[in-house]
This record gives sequence, structure tokens and C-alpha cells, in this order.
Amino acid sequence: MTSRTAADVLVIGAGPAGMLAADRLAQGGARVLLVDAGRVHTSRICPVDRGKSCHGCRGICNVISGFGGSIHYGDGVKLSRFPSGRRLAELLGAERADALTDEVLERMCGVAWPTFRRALAHSTALAVKDYPVASLNSDQVRVVINRLHARLARTERVTLRLGVEVTELQPDDQAGFIARLQAPGVDEQVAARYVVSAVGRRGQRWWATQIRRLGLAHTAPTPSVGLRFEAPLGLLRRGALVHDDFKTTLVRHGVKVKTFCFCAGPGGGRIKFTDYGDHTLLDGHVIPEAGTSQLGNFALLAQLRDEHGSPRSAEWVEEYLLRPYRSLRSDRPGKPVLQWYPDWRDKQLTCSSLEDFAQRAGHAPSLSDYQVANLAAILPNAVHTAMRAVFEELMPVFAGHPLEADQAERIAVIGLELESLWDELALSEHMETSFPGLYAAGDCTGLAQGILQAAVAGLAAADHVLATTTVPVPLGGST
Repeated sequence: MTSRTAADVLVIGAGPAGMLAADRLAQGGARVLLVDAGRVHTSRICPVDRGKSCHGCRGICNVISGFGGSIHYGDGVKLSRFPSGRRLAELLGAERADALTDEVLERMCGVAWPTFRRALAHSTALAVKDYPVASLNSDQVRVVINRLHARLARTERVTLRLGVEVTELQPDDQAGFIARLQAPGVDEQVAARYVVSAVGRRGQRWWATQIRRLGLAHTAPTPSVGLRFEAPLGLLRRGALVHDDFKTTLVRHGVKVKTFCFCAGPGGGRIKFTDYGDHTLLDGHVIPEAGTSQLGNFALLAQLRDEHGSPRSAEWVEEYLLRPYRSLRSDRPGKPVLQWYPDWRDKQLTCSSLEDFAQRAGHAPSLSDYQVANLAAILPNAVHTAMRAVFEELMPVFAGHPLEADQAERIAVIGLELESLWDELALSEHMETSFPGLYAAGDCTGLAQGILQAAVAGLAAADHVLATTTVPVPLGGST
């Protein structure tokens, strides 16, 4: 039998956007149902971090699902203030965006705000994006998530449901929206006057389907393919001295390439696996604790466009990137692979195992769940050529001197990474979609990535919901 409940607002996703939206809504008197497909923050363990293999966590990846979302319990994270997330700031207005950021920091951190640092002026000939960035260590992240969990647990106006997926979302003339929630032993309908979608990476495919089914106004994204370069910290440290999140964009050989998620501070960086079921992609987390790792990493992302300059479609990405990617591993198709940099540069495969790589590079990679494969072979030729040119241009900046042949031999190229897969929604300045009563916040807007940016969008959506209605929706019972 299907049970039926009701709430003023259904918030889908308990990451930064969903948590802050639920907190604000409850404070304003709304009854909120906050749901997430993942687990409680204290149970989001990634086996890869512990030297084991990625097994998908029974289909609910602990890295991209669960309470906290991208603020992964026990990892370091970066917080970037506007103008990082420029398009979101333009939508909200700069003054309002900054004010909401301050409020997010107060709700997340209390009075113990982290220290934000900007880029060093005139430190490189490259145009480095300048915005304030701060790194939280693992202890600070635990404090933030515990603080937010306690805030939500203290109020009876928020019902937190973990391990539950929203499988259907339908407009309803009387209730506003009817959502179907499912989990082992659970089949439930929820009536909600408003919905805030904050689904994050875990819900990317589901949300793309909903956008089209509901007819939400949007434009297709320009996807990017990425690779992560892992190297001894000494080869990357000068980049971190310029900016904690060194970001620059270069166009080489007609391809737009940018640096992404630079993780090479005092403690190095941690490569993360994010499992999507039939394939696993990479992410990167900073480690602020000095001396933790002797390796750092950063990603290069290359835009995917056809010969006429039009963005590649999701179907093209599946056919020409994900399908070849899944063929690279014989043991577990779709899991990340590693290639020795000289081999990647020359599009060959002379280094054929992790043991061989360790001998040639002089160190083992930070994670062990790889097979060695010809990652370069699945990239479009123009993308490979542009990435190589940008890498060879950046490394002297990061290392402080031209890259010697023996230093190039110490570098691993790891993939695959994909970014900018979200449709860009047409949103009001209150984060309302083209369907009245349906809001979006965080990555699923297609506007901006970042923890603070997602949380700011969640607050903006909640503020408008509270300003729109003063009459609570009566809570229903079970049927």
C-alpha cells in the first residue's frame, strides 16, 4: 500500500543547497521534507580512500550521495567566494550575493570563519582568476556538517529522510506537486506546495529527464572532458603559492582548456572516485593538513565542440567518450585508468602496470584502484593536442622552471573526468524555474559550482518561497 504525506516544501538533496534551504525554510515557519538517496554523514565511507576497490556502494556512491553532499565528512574542502560563480552572482545581484554568502558562512561556521586568500598580484604572466578562497581541513569539515545536522535536528519543522530516492515528480492542480519516494520497503507519495531541487551530481541524469518532461526552459550545456595530473608536490607548489585554487583558461589549437580543482597546497591533494553506476569519474579534494601527502594533482578540462563550434551532445559524449572509456579496463569496465605521462604525451603504452609505473616514476600513485591503459587513445585528436600544449605551458609556472625529462617521468595522467553536463536553466532572480513553485539550487542549475554558491542559491530559493506564501499547507496523514 502506498502511503501519502504532505509538506509545505519538498527539498530534494541534502547537500549544501538543500541543507541551507531547509534550515531557512524551517526558521520561517514552513514544514519541510528533506530527502536524500544517500546515507548519514558519519557512514559515508569511501573504500578507495582506504586502499580498497570501488564497488559502487550498492548503487548509492558515498562520495556524491548522503547528508553533506559535496561537503564530504572527513575530507578537506575549498570554499570560494564570488566572483567565483559569476553567472549566479549576476542573476542574484552582486550585493545580494555577497550578503547571502556572509549568512551562509555564519550558518555553517558560526563565528569561526575561515581565512580567505586571493591571488598574488603580478605573480605569473598567465591570467589567473582572482577570487577569495579558503580551505577547511578535515576537522573543520566535521564541525561544519555536525553543526548543520544539529540545526536541522533541533526543529520539528524539518523531517530528514535518508536512503530515499525521489523517482517521480508530477505537477498537481490542488497540491502543487506530487512526488513519489522509494526505498527498500518504502513506496510513498508526498504532496508539496513547493519543491526545491538540489539534487547534485547523484541526480544529474534524473534531473535532465525531469527538465525535459516538465518542459522547463533551459539551454544545453557545453560539456568538457577532463584528465587529472598527479605529480610530486615540488612540481606543483609554486602554483599553489600564486592561488590556492589556481584557475586559468587558455585556447590552444582551437580548443578551450582550463585548469580545474587545483589540489597542491601544504598537504597535497586527494583524488576521489565518484560512481555513477555504469562508469566512475574523478574528482579532487584538497588536503590542508601539512605533510599529509607528498603528491598533488590538478585537472585540465577541454571543451567539447564539433567542427562548427557547436557543443557536443550528451549522446555524443556517451558514444565517443564513455563507451570507449568503459572498454579500457578488462577487470571492471568504466573504472578510472592511469597512464604514465610520457606515454600519454606520445599516445602509446610502454608502461603497462602500476608496478611498472612506480619503478619508472619513483613513487606509487596515491590510490591503487587503477589499471594502466592508453587513456590518450580515447580523446579526440584536437583535444589531446590542446591539452598537451596547455600542460607543457603550465608546468614551468607550477614548478618554477622548465620541466626536465626526468621530472616528466614522475607524472601520472588519470581519467576520466567530465564536467559541465548540466543543462543551464532559465531562472528568476529567486532561483525559480519556468515552472511556478519549482526551484533549483546548486549544480543542477547549470549556473555555478561550489559549496558556497550552492548554499547561497538554496537560501535565495527559500527566501522567495517564504515571501510567496504565509499560509502553511496542512500536513496530511497516511492512506
